[in-house]
Amino acid sequence: MNLNKQKSFLVRFAYFAVILGLAYISIKYFLPLLMPFVIGLIVAAVLRPFIDIISGKLHLKRPFVSIVILLIFYSFIASLAILVSARAFLFLQNLFYHLPKLYKDSIEPAINQGSDELLKRFPDIEYYLEDIFNSINDSIFSFLTKASSTVVGAITGFAGQVPSILIKFIFTIVSSFFFTIDYHRIAGFVLKQFSDEKRSMIIKVKDNVIGTLGKFIKAYTTLIIITFLELSVGFIILKVPNSFLVAALVAFVDILPILGTGAVLLPWAIISFIFGNNPMGIGILILYVIITVVRQTLEPKVVGQQIGLHPVVTLICIFVGAQLLGVVGIFLLPVTATILKKLNDEGTIHVFR
Repeated sequence: MNLNKQKSFLVRFAYFAVILGLAYISIKYFLPLLMPFVIGLIVAAVLRPFIDIISGKLHLKRPFVSIVILLIFYSFIASLAILVSARAFLFLQNLFYHLPKLYKDSIEPAINQGSDELLKRFPDIEYYLEDIFNSINDSIFSFLTKASSTVVGAITGFAGQVPSILIKFIFTIVSSFFFTIDYHRIAGFVLKQFSDEKRSMIIKVKDNVIGTLGKFIKAYTTLIIITFLELSVGFIILKVPNSFLVAALVAFVDILPILGTGAVLLPWAIISFIFGNNPMGIGILILYVIITVVRQTLEPKVVGQQIGLHPVVTLICIFVGAQLLGVVGIFLLPVTATILKKLNDEGTIHVFR
Protein backbone atom coordinates (compact mmCIF):
# COMPACT_ATOMS: atom_id res chain seq x y z
CA MET A 1 0.00 0.00 0.00
CA ASN A 2 2.78 2.41 0.96
CA LEU A 3 4.64 1.50 -2.23
CA ASN A 4 1.57 2.31 -4.34
CA LYS A 5 1.20 5.67 -2.59
CA GLN A 6 4.84 6.47 -3.22
CA LYS A 7 4.50 5.56 -6.89
CA SER A 8 1.36 7.67 -7.16
CA PHE A 9 3.16 10.60 -5.54
CA LEU A 10 6.15 10.29 -7.86
CA VAL A 11 3.92 10.07 -10.95
CA ARG A 12 1.93 13.11 -9.84
CA PHE A 13 5.11 15.02 -8.99
CA ALA A 14 6.66 14.18 -12.38
CA TYR A 15 3.42 15.22 -14.11
CA PHE A 16 3.34 18.64 -12.45
CA ALA A 17 7.09 19.08 -12.99
CA VAL A 18 6.66 18.48 -16.73
CA ILE A 19 3.67 20.86 -16.86
CA LEU A 20 5.60 23.58 -15.01
CA GLY A 21 8.65 23.05 -17.24
CA LEU A 22 6.56 23.34 -20.41
CA ALA A 23 4.83 26.43 -19.02
CA TYR A 24 8.19 28.03 -18.19
CA ILE A 25 9.60 27.31 -21.67
CA SER A 26 6.42 28.58 -23.32
CA ILE A 27 6.40 31.84 -21.33
CA LYS A 28 10.14 32.38 -21.66
CA TYR A 29 10.62 31.61 -25.35
CA PHE A 30 7.34 31.18 -27.24
CA LEU A 31 5.15 33.83 -25.61
CA PRO A 32 7.27 36.77 -26.90
CA LEU A 33 6.85 35.48 -30.47
CA LEU A 34 3.05 35.55 -30.16
CA MET A 35 2.85 38.64 -27.95
CA PRO A 36 0.88 40.82 -30.43
CA PHE A 37 -1.82 38.12 -30.64
CA VAL A 38 -1.81 37.55 -26.89
CA ILE A 39 -2.27 41.27 -26.26
CA GLY A 40 -4.97 41.36 -28.95
CA LEU A 41 -6.82 38.53 -27.21
CA ILE A 42 -6.51 40.22 -23.81
CA VAL A 43 -7.85 43.50 -25.24
CA ALA A 44 -10.76 41.63 -26.83
CA ALA A 45 -11.54 39.84 -23.55
CA VAL A 46 -11.41 43.08 -21.53
CA LEU A 47 -13.60 45.06 -23.96
CA ARG A 48 -16.06 42.23 -24.65
CA PRO A 49 -18.47 43.03 -21.74
CA PHE A 50 -18.70 46.70 -22.78
CA ILE A 51 -19.29 45.74 -26.41
CA ASP A 52 -21.97 43.22 -25.44
CA ILE A 53 -23.77 45.76 -23.24
CA ILE A 54 -23.67 48.57 -25.84
CA SER A 55 -24.69 46.38 -28.76
CA GLY A 56 -27.53 44.85 -26.69
CA LYS A 57 -28.95 48.09 -25.30
CA LEU A 58 -28.64 50.13 -28.50
CA HIS A 59 -29.61 47.19 -30.72
CA LEU A 60 -26.58 47.71 -32.94
CA LYS A 61 -24.63 45.04 -34.79
CA ARG A 62 -21.75 43.68 -32.76
CA PRO A 63 -19.07 44.10 -35.47
CA PHE A 64 -19.93 47.81 -35.81
CA VAL A 65 -19.81 48.40 -32.04
CA SER A 66 -16.56 46.43 -31.81
CA ILE A 67 -14.87 48.56 -34.47
CA VAL A 68 -16.00 51.84 -32.87
CA ILE A 69 -14.93 50.82 -29.34
CA LEU A 70 -11.55 49.54 -30.54
CA LEU A 71 -10.90 52.69 -32.58
CA ILE A 72 -11.61 54.85 -29.53
CA PHE A 73 -9.48 52.60 -27.30
CA TYR A 74 -6.44 52.50 -29.59
CA SER A 75 -6.68 56.21 -30.43
CA PHE A 76 -6.49 57.00 -26.73
CA ILE A 77 -3.60 54.57 -26.14
CA ALA A 78 -1.63 55.84 -29.15
CA SER A 79 -2.14 59.52 -28.25
CA LEU A 80 -1.11 58.94 -24.65
CA ALA A 81 1.96 56.89 -25.65
CA ILE A 82 3.12 59.46 -28.22
CA LEU A 83 2.68 62.37 -25.80
CA VAL A 84 4.45 60.69 -22.86
CA SER A 85 7.26 59.22 -25.01
CA ALA A 86 7.98 62.48 -26.81
CA ARG A 87 8.19 64.45 -23.59
CA ALA A 88 10.30 61.81 -21.84
CA PHE A 89 12.73 61.44 -24.76
CA LEU A 90 13.20 65.20 -25.13
CA PHE A 91 13.78 65.61 -21.40
CA LEU A 92 16.30 62.75 -21.15
CA GLN A 93 18.09 63.74 -24.34
CA ASN A 94 18.50 67.35 -23.23
CA LEU A 95 19.51 66.31 -19.72
CA PHE A 96 22.25 63.88 -20.75
CA TYR A 97 23.53 66.03 -23.58
CA HIS A 98 24.16 68.83 -21.08
CA LEU A 99 25.57 66.70 -18.24
CA PRO A 100 29.27 67.26 -19.16
CA LYS A 101 28.69 71.02 -19.42
CA LEU A 102 26.80 70.97 -16.12
CA TYR A 103 29.77 69.23 -14.54
CA LYS A 104 32.26 71.80 -15.86
CA ASP A 105 30.14 74.79 -14.89
CA SER A 106 28.77 73.67 -11.51
CA ILE A 107 30.06 70.40 -10.06
CA GLU A 108 33.78 70.92 -10.70
CA PRO A 109 33.79 74.45 -9.16
CA ALA A 110 31.98 73.06 -6.09
CA ILE A 111 34.61 70.31 -5.72
CA ASN A 112 37.44 72.82 -6.12
CA GLN A 113 35.87 75.08 -3.53
CA GLY A 114 35.67 72.17 -1.09
CA SER A 115 39.30 71.36 -1.81
CA ASP A 116 40.34 74.97 -1.10
CA GLU A 117 38.47 74.93 2.21
CA LEU A 118 40.27 71.75 3.28
CA LEU A 119 43.64 73.20 2.25
CA LYS A 120 43.06 76.24 4.44
CA ARG A 121 42.46 74.00 7.43
CA PHE A 122 45.06 71.34 6.63
CA PRO A 123 47.85 72.89 4.49
CA ASP A 124 50.22 69.95 5.09
CA ILE A 125 48.12 67.58 2.98
CA GLU A 126 48.14 69.75 -0.14
CA TYR A 127 50.05 67.19 -2.26
CA TYR A 128 47.79 64.24 -1.32
CA LEU A 129 44.63 66.32 -1.51
CA GLU A 130 45.46 67.54 -4.99
CA ASP A 131 45.91 63.98 -6.25
CA ILE A 132 42.69 62.86 -4.61
CA PHE A 133 40.57 65.66 -6.04
CA ASN A 134 42.12 65.32 -9.49
CA SER A 135 41.25 61.64 -9.42
CA ILE A 136 37.69 62.43 -8.27
CA ASN A 137 37.34 65.06 -11.00
CA ASP A 138 38.53 62.69 -13.70
CA SER A 139 36.31 59.84 -12.48
CA ILE A 140 33.16 61.94 -12.23
CA PHE A 141 33.72 63.63 -15.59
CA SER A 142 34.43 60.29 -17.26
CA PHE A 143 31.32 58.74 -15.69
CA LEU A 144 29.04 61.61 -16.73
CA THR A 145 30.42 61.63 -20.26
CA LYS A 146 29.98 57.87 -20.58
CA ALA A 147 26.50 57.98 -19.05
CA SER A 148 25.50 60.79 -21.37
CA SER A 149 26.67 58.97 -24.49
CA THR A 150 25.14 55.67 -23.30
CA VAL A 151 21.70 57.14 -22.64
CA VAL A 152 21.70 59.16 -25.86
CA GLY A 153 22.76 56.01 -27.71
CA ALA A 154 19.98 54.03 -26.02
CA ILE A 155 17.44 56.66 -27.03
CA THR A 156 18.73 56.61 -30.60
CA GLY A 157 18.68 52.80 -30.61
CA PHE A 158 15.11 52.78 -29.36
CA ALA A 159 14.18 55.25 -32.08
CA GLY A 160 15.65 52.77 -34.57
CA GLN A 161 13.32 50.06 -33.21
CA VAL A 162 10.22 52.20 -33.77
CA PRO A 163 9.41 50.55 -37.15
CA SER A 164 9.51 47.10 -35.54
CA ILE A 165 7.34 48.31 -32.65
CA LEU A 166 4.86 49.83 -35.10
CA ILE A 167 4.61 46.54 -37.01
CA LYS A 168 3.90 44.65 -33.77
CA PHE A 169 1.38 47.32 -32.78
CA ILE A 170 -0.39 46.95 -36.14
CA PHE A 171 -0.59 43.16 -35.73
CA THR A 172 -1.96 43.69 -32.20
CA ILE A 173 -4.66 46.03 -33.49
CA VAL A 174 -5.66 43.76 -36.39
CA SER A 175 -5.75 40.62 -34.21
CA SER A 176 -7.80 42.39 -31.53
CA PHE A 177 -10.34 43.41 -34.20
CA PHE A 178 -10.77 39.79 -35.32
CA PHE A 179 -10.81 38.46 -31.75
CA THR A 180 -13.39 41.08 -30.69
CA ILE A 181 -15.71 40.69 -33.67
CA ASP A 182 -15.71 36.86 -33.56
CA TYR A 183 -15.05 36.44 -29.84
CA HIS A 184 -18.03 34.17 -29.11
CA ARG A 185 -17.48 32.11 -32.27
CA ILE A 186 -13.77 31.61 -31.50
CA ALA A 187 -14.47 30.78 -27.83
CA GLY A 188 -17.21 28.33 -28.85
CA PHE A 189 -14.93 26.60 -31.35
CA VAL A 190 -12.14 26.20 -28.78
CA LEU A 191 -14.52 24.85 -26.10
CA LYS A 192 -16.01 22.29 -28.51
CA GLN A 193 -12.62 20.59 -28.73
CA PHE A 194 -12.86 19.48 -25.07
CA SER A 195 -15.10 17.17 -23.09
CA ASP A 196 -17.81 18.58 -20.81
CA GLU A 197 -15.67 18.10 -17.71
CA LYS A 198 -12.61 19.82 -19.18
CA ARG A 199 -14.82 22.52 -20.71
CA SER A 200 -16.18 23.33 -17.25
CA MET A 201 -12.65 23.45 -15.87
CA ILE A 202 -11.49 25.81 -18.66
CA ILE A 203 -14.40 28.17 -17.98
CA LYS A 204 -13.56 28.18 -14.25
CA VAL A 205 -9.88 28.86 -15.01
CA LYS A 206 -10.86 31.75 -17.32
CA ASP A 207 -13.17 33.27 -14.68
CA ASN A 208 -10.47 32.90 -12.03
CA VAL A 209 -7.82 34.46 -14.29
CA ILE A 210 -10.01 37.49 -15.02
CA GLY A 211 -11.04 37.89 -11.39
CA THR A 212 -7.48 37.49 -10.12
CA LEU A 213 -6.05 39.96 -12.64
CA GLY A 214 -8.69 42.50 -11.63
CA LYS A 215 -7.80 42.11 -7.95
CA PHE A 216 -4.09 42.25 -8.78
CA ILE A 217 -4.55 45.53 -10.66
CA LYS A 218 -6.62 46.88 -7.76
CA ALA A 219 -3.89 45.94 -5.27
CA TYR A 220 -1.08 47.65 -7.19
CA THR A 221 -3.27 50.68 -7.88
CA THR A 222 -3.70 50.99 -4.11
CA LEU A 223 0.09 50.80 -3.62
CA ILE A 224 0.72 53.44 -6.30
CA ILE A 225 -1.85 55.79 -4.74
CA ILE A 226 -0.20 55.37 -1.32
CA THR A 227 3.20 56.13 -2.87
CA PHE A 228 1.76 59.20 -4.62
CA LEU A 229 0.30 60.53 -1.35
CA GLU A 230 3.60 59.96 0.49
CA LEU A 231 5.54 61.74 -2.26
CA SER A 232 3.06 64.62 -2.38
CA VAL A 233 3.28 65.23 1.38
CA GLY A 234 7.08 64.93 1.32
CA PHE A 235 7.49 67.31 -1.64
CA ILE A 236 5.15 69.86 -0.06
CA ILE A 237 7.19 69.77 3.15
CA LEU A 238 10.43 70.13 1.14
CA LYS A 239 8.82 72.97 -0.89
CA VAL A 240 9.40 71.28 -4.25
CA PRO A 241 7.77 73.28 -7.08
CA ASN A 242 4.75 71.57 -8.70
CA SER A 243 4.70 69.02 -5.88
CA PHE A 244 1.68 67.04 -7.10
CA LEU A 245 2.91 66.84 -10.71
CA VAL A 246 6.40 65.71 -9.67
CA ALA A 247 4.86 63.21 -7.23
CA ALA A 248 2.67 61.80 -10.02
CA LEU A 249 5.69 61.39 -12.32
CA VAL A 250 7.77 59.63 -9.65
CA ALA A 251 4.81 57.41 -8.70
CA PHE A 252 4.45 56.49 -12.38
CA VAL A 253 8.13 55.42 -12.42
CA ASP A 254 7.37 53.32 -9.32
CA ILE A 255 5.07 51.16 -11.44
CA LEU A 256 8.18 49.74 -13.12
CA PRO A 257 9.62 47.09 -10.74
CA ILE A 258 13.16 47.37 -12.11
CA LEU A 259 13.33 51.11 -11.44
CA GLY A 260 11.05 52.19 -8.59
CA THR A 261 11.19 55.51 -6.79
CA GLY A 262 14.91 55.04 -6.09
CA ALA A 263 15.68 55.64 -9.77
CA VAL A 264 14.54 59.24 -9.28
CA LEU A 265 14.97 59.99 -5.57
CA LEU A 266 18.53 58.68 -5.08
CA PRO A 267 20.11 60.67 -7.97
CA TRP A 268 18.09 63.68 -6.80
CA ALA A 269 19.55 63.38 -3.28
CA ILE A 270 23.11 62.95 -4.61
CA ILE A 271 22.81 66.01 -6.86
CA SER A 272 21.39 68.03 -3.95
CA PHE A 273 24.41 67.15 -1.79
CA ILE A 274 26.82 67.98 -4.64
CA PHE A 275 25.31 71.44 -5.04
CA GLY A 276 25.41 72.05 -1.31
CA ASN A 277 21.64 71.80 -0.73
CA ASN A 278 22.03 69.47 2.25
CA PRO A 279 18.50 69.93 3.70
CA MET A 280 16.95 68.89 0.38
CA GLY A 281 19.33 65.92 0.05
CA ILE A 282 18.58 64.69 3.58
CA GLY A 283 14.85 65.23 3.08
CA ILE A 284 14.79 63.26 -0.17
CA LEU A 285 16.77 60.40 1.43
CA ILE A 286 14.37 60.26 4.40
CA LEU A 287 11.42 60.29 2.00
CA TYR A 288 12.96 57.44 -0.01
CA VAL A 289 13.53 55.35 3.14
CA ILE A 290 9.93 55.91 4.31
CA ILE A 291 8.48 54.99 0.90
CA THR A 292 10.68 51.89 0.63
CA VAL A 293 9.80 50.64 4.13
CA VAL A 294 6.07 51.26 3.64
CA ARG A 295 6.12 49.62 0.20
CA GLN A 296 8.03 46.53 1.35
CA THR A 297 5.73 46.21 4.38
CA LEU A 298 2.42 46.72 2.60
CA GLU A 299 3.06 45.03 -0.75
CA PRO A 300 2.87 41.39 0.40
CA LYS A 301 -0.07 42.17 2.70
CA VAL A 302 -2.13 44.27 0.25
CA VAL A 303 -1.49 42.00 -2.73
CA GLY A 304 -2.01 38.90 -0.59
CA GLN A 305 -5.35 40.15 0.76
CA GLN A 306 -6.62 41.02 -2.71
CA ILE A 307 -5.64 37.77 -4.39
CA GLY A 308 -6.20 35.50 -1.38
CA LEU A 309 -2.64 34.39 -0.62
CA HIS A 310 -0.78 34.60 2.67
CA PRO A 311 1.70 37.54 2.68
CA VAL A 312 4.66 35.15 3.02
CA VAL A 313 3.48 33.10 0.02
CA THR A 314 2.93 36.31 -1.96
CA LEU A 315 6.42 37.54 -1.08
CA ILE A 316 7.96 34.21 -2.12
CA CYS A 317 6.04 34.25 -5.43
CA ILE A 318 7.15 37.81 -6.19
CA PHE A 319 10.80 37.00 -5.44
CA VAL A 320 10.90 33.68 -7.30
CA GLY A 321 8.95 35.13 -10.22
CA ALA A 322 11.45 37.97 -10.55
CA GLN A 323 14.35 35.51 -10.53
CA LEU A 324 12.82 33.23 -13.16
CA LEU A 325 11.04 35.60 -15.55
CA GLY A 326 12.09 39.11 -14.56
CA VAL A 327 9.39 41.80 -14.48
CA VAL A 328 6.76 39.48 -15.98
CA GLY A 329 7.35 36.93 -13.23
CA ILE A 330 6.67 39.48 -10.49
CA PHE A 331 3.07 39.62 -11.64
CA LEU A 332 2.63 36.22 -13.27
CA LEU A 333 3.69 33.86 -10.47
CA PRO A 334 1.41 35.32 -7.73
CA VAL A 335 -1.51 35.28 -10.20
CA THR A 336 -0.76 31.64 -11.12
CA ALA A 337 -0.50 30.64 -7.46
CA THR A 338 -3.84 32.34 -6.74
CA ILE A 339 -5.57 30.56 -9.61
CA LEU A 340 -4.21 27.18 -8.47
CA LYS A 341 -5.38 27.87 -4.90
CA LYS A 342 -8.89 28.83 -6.02
CA LEU A 343 -9.22 25.84 -8.31
CA ASN A 344 -7.99 23.58 -5.50
CA ASP A 345 -10.45 25.13 -3.02
CA GLU A 346 -13.30 24.63 -5.51
CA GLY A 347 -12.31 20.99 -6.00
CA THR A 348 -11.57 21.41 -9.71
CA ILE A 349 -8.00 20.23 -9.17
CA HIS A 350 -6.30 18.52 -6.22
CA VAL A 351 -2.80 19.90 -5.71
CA PHE A 352 -2.76 20.24 -1.91
CA ARG A 353 -5.08 19.88 1.06
